Amino acid sequence: MAEGRNAPTGPVRDGRLARTMAAFALFAVVEYAIWVAVLLYAYERGGAGLVALVNVAQLLPAAVLAPPLGSLGDRLPRGTALCSAYAAEAVTLGIVGMLLQLAAPVAVVVVAAAAATTTISVARPIHYAAVPQLATTPRVLVSANAAAGVSDGVGGFAGPVIAGIITQGVGPWLVAVLCSAAMLAAAMLTVRLRLPVSNVGEDDAGVFREAVAGLRRVSRDRPVLALLCVVGVSFLVAGALEVLSVSFSHAVLAGGDSAAGLLVGATGMGALLGSAAAAGLAFRQRLGMSVVLGLLASGIPLLAMAAVGGLPTAVAVLAVCGLGGAFASVAGNTLLQRSTDGSLLARVFAIQEGVMLVGMAAGAALAPLLIDRVGAGQGYVILGAGLIVIALAAWPSVRHLDVQSVFRADVVAAIRRVGFLAAMSPPSLDRLSQAAQWMDVTGGDVVIRQGDSGDAFFVVDQGRLSVAVDGATRVHTLGSGDGFGEIALLRDVPRTATVTALEPCRLLRVERADFLAAVTGSVDGLRIAEQVAASHLDRDTRVSEG
Repeated sequence: MAEGRNAPTGPVRDGRLARTMAAFALFAVVEYAIWVAVLLYAYERGGAGLVALVNVAQLLPAAVLAPPLGSLGDRLPRGTALCSAYAAEAVTLGIVGMLLQLAAPVAVVVVAAAAATTTISVARPIHYAAVPQLATTPRVLVSANAAAGVSDGVGGFAGPVIAGIITQGVGPWLVAVLCSAAMLAAAMLTVRLRLPVSNVGEDDAGVFREAVAGLRRVSRDRPVLALLCVVGVSFLVAGALEVLSVSFSHAVLAGGDSAAGLLVGATGMGALLGSAAAAGLAFRQRLGMSVVLGLLASGIPLLAMAAVGGLPTAVAVLAVCGLGGAFASVAGNTLLQRSTDGSLLARVFAIQEGVMLVGMAAGAALAPLLIDRVGAGQGYVILGAGLIVIALAAWPSVRHLDVQSVFRADVVAAIRRVGFLAAMSPPSLDRLSQAAQWMDVTGGDVVIRQGDSGDAFFVVDQGRLSVAVDGATRVHTLGSGDGFGEIALLRDVPRTATVTALEPCRLLRVERADFLAAVTGSVDGLRIAEQVAASHLDRDTRVSEG
């Protein structure tokens, strides 16, 4: 209660959230712009082979160092950690710009670029951990995450285009300098967020052992393993497309760096549209076919790239490819959520993250071989054919995941009537629906009692229930579409009210661990729930005092 009353007021927190989102918008553009600028620099110095080497050199250190460095978001106040990450980006990007301007040896530039990529990979998770502490309600949180997704999509298109134009007109050094200035602005925007320390202290050895155990369990689940392999192949293609697009722009279209940036950004533009189109897939009962169709939609357009001779057509084809890939990704993630044991889900997605990075690095290494053997245009065709073959080969395993997954339309419908839960993402709602169990109570039954420990969250589907706080019964009652019991779970306190059935009722019961896992999605996400609990506790206080 005290924490909720002493928290900053809504307008103040909204202002801080707005500054944080503005900083992330800058970050999203910078992330893609500097990546393409370094890619174009490498192509000019050593062709596609050097591009592949530079991409791998940037990705692998980030994959290794990002998890331990990202834990600073739990050990430091998250505002401080986020500002520090952005400041570190500004410094490393400034160094990259200086080295490019001074025509430093390629190896030195690559080391600096790898450091910049690592700071970029650290800043993103800290941002997503900080936002829940700034959001005043779940709906504000979802709006912030949606805005971040839009910023990421816009950055995926605008960043490469901007980088291509500036690189061709002036040079990649100016891209790095402007990116450094943008991240300095982002650091200034987040310099005084005044967020508390998370106090999440994980034992490193225990986390490592759990990761190994998760990897062993995944390796024994062939359908899940097949889907992860599909993810790896799709990101291998994504990594190869970046290198192929640069070569295709120069060797086939004769369009230079600006055209190369547009080609790289085209897949990002398509991905933005594909993610939006796939938003409702979490409520479909069968998703295996959506995964396959998305992969086919990503691969088939690439078969036509060898015949493409103009920039507009190439942009359109690659945009369709990005759309299909994003569609398949959303469907695949939701299918994993439905079919994987909840206790293993976080580790499965952690493994998927590693698979994605390895796939990107492998694709970057493969692209020069394709260019050398068959050329950029035919390289697209080979990648497209590979995606099609993988999609069709994976269909039996993906269909098996559909069989073992569960979609409970009636439970989802009941949960969506709860205002507190309606703001959750479709995949989170789907996970929550799988954990819920129907229960019937008769009139006079006490469902939860004030002072007891909280072990479950409840949703009212039918019937009415009374609420009493400190022995005083409230005037209003709980009915269909209401939820109760979340405060004790979210704040880890005893029940704050007694809820009694006034008539026969049908309820949904979600156990504590399942509720927290679905609502927060991760240990960091627990801050989301704390903001909601604080507002509900303040409401109870006002009612009691009134």
